[in-house]
Amino acid sequence: MKRFLAVSLFVFVLAGTLALSKADDLTILMKAGRKAQAQVAAVMPESRRLAGPLAAFRAGDALPIEERVRLRIRTDKQMVGADVTVAIARHPGEVRLRGVVTNGVQKARAIELAAGTTGVDAVLDELAIPVVP
Repeated sequence: MKRFLAVSLFVFVLAGTLALSKADDLTILMKAGRKAQAQVAAVMPESRRLAGPLAAFRAGDALPIEERVRLRIRTDKQMVGADVTVAIARHPGEVRLRGVVTNGVQKARAIELAAGTTGVDAVLDELAIPVVP
C-alpha cells in the first residue's frame, strides 16, 4: 500500500510539473546544463583523462626506495620465475638484490631495473643463477 501511494504521488507530481511547465523551460534547463559542464571542464586539470585509478598513482610518490625497486622487478614481464628480495644497503641510495634468477638475462634486467629506479645510486648484486647439470 505504501509503495502504491509513493508511486501515485510521484506520477501526480511529475504530471503536474509537465502540465504547468512552459515550452521554454527545457531550453533554459539545457543551456544551464551546458554552462555548468563548461565551468567544470575549465577547472579540471588536463590529467582528468587518466586510463584508470592506478594511472593516477605513481609508484615513486609515497613508497620507500626498496619498495619501488621491488615493485618494478615484480611487475616486469621479463622477470617471471625470479625470486628476488630487495633490501636497503649501508648507505642512502644503495639497494641490495638477493635471490635466485633463472638466467643471466634476468640477472642483468633486475640490476637494470634497480639502477633505473628514482632514488637508487648504487646496486649491490647478490643474485644467483642456478647451475643446471
